[in-house]
Amino acid sequence: MQINADVHSISKLKDYFFLVPDYQREYVWKVEDQVEQFLDDIDNEYDRHVSEQKSYFIGSIILVKNAGKYDVIDGQQRLTTIVLTLCAFRDLLKSMELDANQQEVLNEISQWLTRYDLKSKTHQPRLTLQYEESKDFLDKLVLGESYKDEETASIKKMKEAYQCISSWLKLNANTSAEALTDFATYFLLSIEVVVIESENLSSALKIFETINQRGAGLNAMDLVKNLLFSQAKEIDFQKIKERWKEINRNLQSCSEEQSPMRFLRYFLMARYHDGVLREDEIYKWIISAEGKQATQYEGSPLNLANELVKLSKRYAELVNATQLMKDGGDYPSVTRIGFINKYRSRQHLVLLLALDENCSIGVINYLAHQLESFFFFSNTMGIQAKYNERLFSQWAVKLRNVSNEEELSVVVGDTITPYIKGKVADFKLEFLSQHHWSYKPLYRQRYILGRIENTLRRQAGIPEHLLTFIDGFQIEHILPQTPKNDVLTEEFADQDDYDNHVGLFGNVTLLESNINQAVNNCNDLMDTWYADKQTEYAKSGMMMTSLLNHNHTIGKNTLFNKVKEDYDYKLENWDKAAIQKRQKILLQLAFDTWKLNGKRADS
Repeated sequence: MQINADVHSISKLKDYFFLVPDYQREYVWKVEDQVEQFLDDIDNEYDRHVSEQKSYFIGSIILVKNAGKYDVIDGQQRLTTIVLTLCAFRDLLKSMELDANQQEVLNEISQWLTRYDLKSKTHQPRLTLQYEESKDFLDKLVLGESYKDEETASIKKMKEAYQCISSWLKLNANTSAEALTDFATYFLLSIEVVVIESENLSSALKIFETINQRGAGLNAMDLVKNLLFSQAKEIDFQKIKERWKEINRNLQSCSEEQSPMRFLRYFLMARYHDGVLREDEIYKWIISAEGKQATQYEGSPLNLANELVKLSKRYAELVNATQLMKDGGDYPSVTRIGFINKYRSRQHLVLLLALDENCSIGVINYLAHQLESFFFFSNTMGIQAKYNERLFSQWAVKLRNVSNEEELSVVVGDTITPYIKGKVADFKLEFLSQHHWSYKPLYRQRYILGRIENTLRRQAGIPEHLLTFIDGFQIEHILPQTPKNDVLTEEFADQDDYDNHVGLFGNVTLLESNINQAVNNCNDLMDTWYADKQTEYAKSGMMMTSLLNHNHTIGKNTLFNKVKEDYDYKLENWDKAAIQKRQKILLQLAFDTWKLNGKRADS
């Protein structure tokens, strides 16, 4: 394998014409992160008051010659930022009055950015971006032309980077032509990169792999992409390019294109790796004997690319469903996980990605329904997420290639069900002393009460409430949070004892805001406060709240009344005993709400 590696100043890079191939990642550097760091690092090395500037190394670029130009295999983000910086230098200098020497600096920058081609009679940009998302934005910027077409995410980042660099240069040069040309000269002559030229793409990808294995800007997602290219037949290059674009589009659709490692990690844990896989272990595992055997990427790189496309689409759909926070999605059970386990949660995706790549939405929702129950029990008992991840990595192995509900129910019966059943006693103890604020944030509290409400309504033959409707209700403390004049009944030893009972889950319910305003006046514990509240509670559209009025019934021999009798939902007075009784009622309703394979966990 022939390799040429030389250190070049940025000025010397004008000996090249660079192409960023269309299979490469689009421009992703963020202003507040990489761009500002790029500028600050250079500024820290630059000292305008010395005549001999020290050289500053900013990294490497890997190239493969392509018909007189050079494909950029690695370093395209840095190289694009260099071009944006030179454009900013040029545009600022053009707006200033320059002396002869300063004009020469401007000429040098202009000649770096483009060269006039006699044959085609056009100016050729030094760097050409061939990926679709770039359109011709950079070409127009380099040529000094305005861009008025579609603005992709990549173009938006390039615009923001250019504006950031321009503002930064203005600030640091104090609008002085001398200061700006001095800094531009330093940028051209003293900033250095290692240019690595390889004889072909395969060799270049091997170099890229080796550099990144040793810790220089490790990005396992990019490394996997290059692995697939290095193993693919040339006739499959275009197919893999298209597949990778689809993967990026899928991750963009759920706003995770900047953090593709989580998808890759969950994908591998779900479908190939046995056990938890850390991000910094991903690439080493893939190229290990075990990883090669499991993924078969060496013999069938296109097959793995196809699988990544399908699963990145599922991943994106499930991320969006998790954070939907309202009704109307294709994965209602996944959306409910976003409520019970917080909308930013992602662990459940490990198991949902493990299912057969062609399984139906119904099968995914079935498993998500079981996971919603799992998370309710797990969160109530305060089990840490890191322990769940270990479990999920084990269960994922059994879920691989499961494609229908019959097979899935068997796996659930072998994994999730026995795990939860083994913790039922602990769960009961925990729930019976549970405070509602343990289910933070507020949307989670409303959701849990709302799901219990819908269980009551379903059993009573009443239409269930939608998630959005439930989210509009307020949390009502039956025993008031602020009793009138801070006067407590005799059963409470002190304020701490009172506050403890106020916060218990059995002491809260869901209530319409207009009714809540009325009951706020019922907080004199020495008066008929509870009877007055009961009168208002009976007006509520929430069954769990209207039942707090022990006289509230609907007709005779109705399902509504039967549910009231079955749960012994009769609370004539409100004291410690009543709160404990309702906590037990809610416990039974919780078992009826969050079932596993259709059965109560305590059955």
